[in-house]
Amino acid sequence: MSTTKPSSSGSGPRSPASEPTTRALVPTTRSAALTRPTQGFATAPGFVARFVMPLLGGREVGGGDVEVAAPLSRYDRDAMLEDAGALLHDGLIALRSRVAARFVAEPALEHPDADELSLWIAIHDLLALDHPDQERVWTRASTWSRVEVETRELFVQAAPAGLGDALARHLAVNALLELRRVDRIVSGPEGERRYFGQMPPRRIALFGPSLDEVRSETLVWVEQPHRPVVVRLLEQAMWISPLTALLRPARAPASWSPLAICGGVSAADFLRHRASARAVCHAWAREREWPLLGGVLAGSLLDALGLARTVFGGPLESQLALPTLGAATLATSDDARSIALDDSHEAVAALLGALIHLHVLKVLEFDARIGLGLGDRNWAVQVFLALPLLLPKLATVLGDPFAGVADDSLARRWNEYREHLGGLVPRTVVDNLAATLVPRAHPTLGAPTPASALVEKPSP
Repeated sequence: MSTTKPSSSGSGPRSPASEPTTRALVPTTRSAALTRPTQGFATAPGFVARFVMPLLGGREVGGGDVEVAAPLSRYDRDAMLEDAGALLHDGLIALRSRVAARFVAEPALEHPDADELSLWIAIHDLLALDHPDQERVWTRASTWSRVEVETRELFVQAAPAGLGDALARHLAVNALLELRRVDRIVSGPEGERRYFGQMPPRRIALFGPSLDEVRSETLVWVEQPHRPVVVRLLEQAMWISPLTALLRPARAPASWSPLAICGGVSAADFLRHRASARAVCHAWAREREWPLLGGVLAGSLLDALGLARTVFGGPLESQLALPTLGAATLATSDDARSIALDDSHEAVAALLGALIHLHVLKVLEFDARIGLGLGDRNWAVQVFLALPLLLPKLATVLGDPFAGVADDSLARRWNEYREHLGGLVPRTVVDNLAATLVPRAHPTLGAPTPASALVEKPSP
């Protein structure tokens, strides 16, 4: 990620006419195919060439830098829209299609519009607020606060209206999560000094080691410590990209669930279409800690429907440790934010079907290795492990995964796997889920059984 130094004036985000001096600060292997030295960064051609194309393309467009300048504003966006030809550049359209095709074979993408441009600018400003030189910029704290507010508003304006929009949001937000930062480390008599995402000053070579001897270290940007404002804006970015949150639930906000509606889309909408549902399930199956990932999704579903405490009773642990995915927090507090939900039978059934299909994929891959103690780690993991045991009650809605399959060994392995899960999950958990969760996915079963009629609640 190559950046330009933020403006040192006290006026906050620069105007379209103000162009900061470019300085390579955070190199990556990302490149822009449209770079022209005469293009201003705050113009549509310059912004697309020096930020959007490298961000979306990565190594695909040849390797180079994502440039970050002083924060942009809605006025910059409006000025770019007056010269919006760059948004329809054939190279950008083709690049978006190629990146989207990594997720689904025939992506339904519209051409970039003002809302997508708002998202790109918001991501740029998020990175600007994380710039290693920000603390050297002399300006009021209130100015940075205004930048945060405006960046948040740009994210809100980017809320998707349909599945095509949501896929486009995923391309940008997922690229942000995959961004790499290259640090330079200089060793000297006083020890090591790390230049975060920057080349060390050339004067170092006059008094110390040659710049050719400087060590470099490539890091995943999102996994590094960030300022509180960046953490808050990252959460906002995940909210407006339901598909990214569905694929990376450990990065989703605490109160997110696959049923949460952003704009006009929920993550569960992707699971109601065969091609995207298949892509999501296979992406989940590639995760090493897939049972824990499934626990985050199943737990957030149960909590969004208000069934978690009904099934388990008492206060629940909200922290779910994911060794290779980060740490996800499930929203189990009474003061969780009010969120519009798509809690229709179809949406709930689609999510349950996808999570059960994840179990099926791991059985087919001979990779369904679940330790005896896994179900004891967290109540949400117990919910995920119990889902295959609910399939007989959901068969009329979800079907039989091995119906019509001539190879009896597959069905036998599946049944053995379900028997194994039956020994891991307390029977009371399965019975309580059958009485409360199954009716939410099965339109003919009526209302869920009230809590007073449930069997004795297990300890989480």
